[in-house]
Amino acid sequence: MRLKILAVALLTASACSRSSSPVTPSQGPQSPLRFSGTVSAFQGGHIGGPIAGAEFTVVKGVNLNAKTLSDSTGHYVFDMRESGRFTFVLSAPGYASTTPIVDLYRDMQADFVLKAQ
Repeated sequence: MRLKILAVALLTASACSRSSSPVTPSQGPQSPLRFSGTVSAFQGGHIGGPIAGAEFTVVKGVNLNAKTLSDSTGHYVFDMRESGRFTFVLSAPGYASTTPIVDLYRDMQADFVLKAQ
């Protein structure tokens, strides 16, 4: 499943499945769920280039305190141990932070745009 999310300034975005109810993981051993995407800059009214070193930190819910950074192309990857709802802070020096809430029950991709301060 691929979802696109724009998080501009302090806008809070929520990623969820397209169905009316979440997909419940099956019983038994589970492989990690992958939450990935890109982080780009919003400057002068336009979406610009990638933001390297943007930090994602889980601050509430499952996978508490998990962290990752975006690479030089703005790409990030979280391999989550558990499915469920979590809130994370997305921040980068020189950009306004945002706090998206994500319902993760299967692999998901979300792209974010941060507004320059």
